Amino acid sequence: MHSRSAMRLRAAPLVLVAIMGIAACDRQTWRDVPREWSDAQERWHTQRDPDAWRAWDAIDATTPEGREAHRLLAEADTLYREGIARVDEGDPDARRSFEDALLLAPMDPRLNLPLARAFRRRADLDPENPHLFIRAAFTYRKFLLLVPEDPDAAIARRELEQLDPEAAAWLDALGPEPQAASATSGADAASWLALASLVLALIALVLLMLRPGRRVRSLEELASSRPELHPAIAYLVSGLRHELLKHRIGAVASAVEALAEGRASVPQREFVSGRLFGGEPLRDAWEGHLRAFERALGPELDLHRRDREFARAGKAIVAIAKLEGALRAGDAKAMAKLRRAHEELRALDRRLASLVAKLVRTHVDAGLLRDVVDEVRKEYAPSRVALDALAIEAPDPAPAIEVFRVDLVLVLKNVVRNAILAVGRAEAPRRIRLDVRTELEPTGEENVVIRVHDTSPDALTTEAIYERRVGSGLGLVTAALSRYDGAIVVEPGETGWAKAVALRFFRVYDEGSARVEAA
Repeated sequence: MHSRSAMRLRAAPLVLVAIMGIAACDRQTWRDVPREWSDAQERWHTQRDPDAWRAWDAIDATTPEGREAHRLLAEADTLYREGIARVDEGDPDARRSFEDALLLAPMDPRLNLPLARAFRRRADLDPENPHLFIRAAFTYRKFLLLVPEDPDAAIARRELEQLDPEAAAWLDALGPEPQAASATSGADAASWLALASLVLALIALVLLMLRPGRRVRSLEELASSRPELHPAIAYLVSGLRHELLKHRIGAVASAVEALAEGRASVPQREFVSGRLFGGEPLRDAWEGHLRAFERALGPELDLHRRDREFARAGKAIVAIAKLEGALRAGDAKAMAKLRRAHEELRALDRRLASLVAKLVRTHVDAGLLRDVVDEVRKEYAPSRVALDALAIEAPDPAPAIEVFRVDLVLVLKNVVRNAILAVGRAEAPRRIRLDVRTELEPTGEENVVIRVHDTSPDALTTEAIYERRVGSGLGLVTAALSRYDGAIVVEPGETGWAKAVALRFFRVYDEGSARVEAA
C-alpha cells in the first residue's frame, strides 16, 4: 500500500507536466490558427499563390478560422464548378462565375482537369478556333504541375499528348508518370517561381479568353477597350517599328525620294536594293510581326482584314516585293509606285508612334482613383474592414504621367490595400484619403504626387518598403516604379492622419514629351 502511494506521488509531477503540456499545445494551436488563417488569406488575395488552396484546406475545421475558411472554399467550389459547366455548355458569360469565385477563395487544383476537358470538348466542336485548344493545353499543364500525384494524372498526361503532340518534351521535363498517389515533395524556389508565373498567366488567360468574343476593326479599338493589354501592344509595336518600319523602310526614305525624282546615285540604288530585298523577304518579315500581334492579343484582333491601315500597309509590302526586278531595270513607273508604297508604310509608322505615346500616358483623375478603391474593396480581406471614411480628391483637369494605366492601377492597388488592412488592425476612427497634387521641383519640372493617407499607428518607413520588409505587395511597388523613374516615400501625417505613402512621377504635358518618340 505504502509502495503504491509512493509511486502515485512520484508519478503526480509527470502527470501534471503532461497535462500542462497538453494544455500548452492546445493554447498554441489556438494561438497559431489565426496567424495561419491570416497567412493563407494573404497567399491568395494578395499574392495569388498557386498553392494557396492547400493552405486554406489545412486550417483546422474545428476552429472559428477553419470554419470560415472551409465555408468560403465550399462557396467558391460551387461557383468554380458552375463556371466549368458553363464552359462545357459554351456559355459566353462563363467567366463571371470564375470572377465571383476568385474573390472568395482559391480553386481546388484538381478542378483544372474537368476544366481542361471542358475546353477540349469545346475545341472539338469548334476546330476553327485554335484558342480553345490553347486553353485546354494550358489547363492540362496547370493540373499536372499542381497535383502531379493525383490518381488521374497519368490519364491527363495522355490526353494532353493527344491534344498537343509537342507537349512530350514538356512532360519529359516534368518527370515520369506517378506510379501511385503519394505526398508531393517540396519544390525548390525556382520551380515554384516558374509555377506561380504560369498560374497567374493562366488565371489571366482564362478570364481573358472567356470574354464574349468579337472581332474589332482596329488596333486602336482594342487598345481603347482593353487597357490591360497596353504594355503588350506597346512591346509589339516597338518591335514592328524598329525592326521593319524604321530599320528597313524608314532608312531608305531619302534614297526612295531620289529614285522617284530620277536623281539617285549608284550607292543609293544599291542601298535601297539591299535594305528592301536583301536578307529576310519583306513579306515574310511583315507576316511574322502580324502573327505575333494576333497570337499575343487574342482572337479579337484581325489585322489582315479588319484594320484598314494595316491592310493598306500589307498591300504596300506586297507591292514593294513585286517591284524588285523593275527597280533594278530602272523603270520610272516602278520608282513612282515604290514612293507611294513607301509613304503608306511611313504613315503606319507615324500612326503607331502616336498610338504608343497615348498608351503610355495616364491621366490621374478621380475616376481612376475610384476604380482602384472599388477593385480593392471587392477583395475578401479589405472588404471585411469597416471604414469610417474614405475620401478621394483629384484636380480637374487631371495631370498626366507617362505610366501605363494597368501598371499605375497595380501600384495603387497595393498601396491602398496595405492602408486599408493597416487601419483594420487599429482602433477607430479608421479613415483613408487619396489625393493628387502637382508640385514644382527646383529644376522647374513638375511632379505629380499621389498620396494615400491613413490613420493606422502601424510604423512604416521608406527604407522598410525598399528593403521589402513589409510583405510582397509594397515590395513589388518599388520594382514597378523603377520602370518609370517614379519614387515612393513615407511622409509624416498631416493633421488628423498618422502618415501618408506618396508616389511621385514626372508630369507630362503634350505629345512631344512622350518617351516613345515618332522619329
